[in-house]
Amino acid sequence: MSQSIEEHTGARIARIRKQRGLTQQGLAMRSHVSKSLLSKVECGQKPASPALVAACARALGVSTSDLLGQPYAEELRRDRMDALIQPIREGMENWDIALDWETAPRPAALIRSDVRRALVRRRQAQYTDMVRDLPALIEESVHAVHTSTGEEQRLTYECLAGTFRCVFTVAWNFGYIDLATVALDRLAWTAPRADDPGLAAMHAYLRAQTTMSSGRYDLGIRVIDRALRDLDGQDARRPEGLEAMRGVMQLRAAVIAGRMKDRGLADARMAEARALARTTGELPDFGVTWGPTNVGVHAVAIASEMDDCERAIELAEDVHIPRGWTRSRAGHHWMDLGRSHAWTGDPEQALDCLHRARRIAPQQTRYHPTVRETVLALKRRERARSDSLARYAEWVGI
Repeated sequence: MSQSIEEHTGARIARIRKQRGLTQQGLAMRSHVSKSLLSKVECGQKPASPALVAACARALGVSTSDLLGQPYAEELRRDRMDALIQPIREGMENWDIALDWETAPRPAALIRSDVRRALVRRRQAQYTDMVRDLPALIEESVHAVHTSTGEEQRLTYECLAGTFRCVFTVAWNFGYIDLATVALDRLAWTAPRADDPGLAAMHAYLRAQTTMSSGRYDLGIRVIDRALRDLDGQDARRPEGLEAMRGVMQLRAAVIAGRMKDRGLADARMAEARALARTTGELPDFGVTWGPTNVGVHAVAIASEMDDCERAIELAEDVHIPRGWTRSRAGHHWMDLGRSHAWTGDPEQALDCLHRARRIAPQQTRYHPTVRETVLALKRRERARSDSLARYAEWVGI
């Protein structure tokens, strides 16, 4: 069953607010947002920004998933994605116990090749193929760490860390926050055994992402800063990879600052990232996308986070995404820009951006809360029926 136009995040905020016995003014004060904005979000006139959702969730004592309506169970069942998640849950049950497997694992180099392919699919938002392969890769990697020694064992721990990175992404994007938390814990256990500081930095990068969902921005900044200090003076097998991790962690700190509405801190972190990007150029490693293009994309996202949507649209004019660039990041860029156009009252441009996101990264786009909120806002504000918007809404599940 498709989601009703009345089932938007603002309506959920209003329902839970009333259950808590709070007025709009009371929730606005508790969540440190303006009553005017909260009122527009609750009645569906404005899309709910991630920052507002996190602030209201914390004030109401619920999770952001509760307010977003995730996971989108009907749509996941329709696409049979829910059936692919369950084998991953089962596979994640064992990460540290040696079992009696009937066959020997492949050499670490062969497992590593498949894990790298999964990481590429993660960056390209090709989730179905990635998810199908993950349970077997997890099982084989666990088997390998218990039947190898020395450098071979270290490499298999690295493989295992890569699988947990992929699990985190798909679980987080589809709204299975409990599974994402398990994957993050498994990565924390695996990274030191892989003996690569870049993987420890990756754990911090993902942990900071979870703090944004809970509204613990102060903690997120501290997690990033500690990880950056830990990278200082580190010897690495992939020095360029550590530079990529330094860069994306500065970008994450800038996004957190944007959620905090701290323009000075956001600008300072963006300046650090921009200076590093000029030195490194485009440098994908550790499953992340790093370089000048990603800095430009994040500048747009941060302006959107700060509800400065006119600025986001202006900054987007200078963003030129190269052919073959990471689909997950490119798709996210068009989602952010679509929300900004919807916020400024330009439904045609907003829908055009959402169509671009769909063409680039369809699975990511279909299940992203920002897309749903933008589509719902466009539907509620349309003055004459748009067949294009109606078809898009139906594709999303509205």
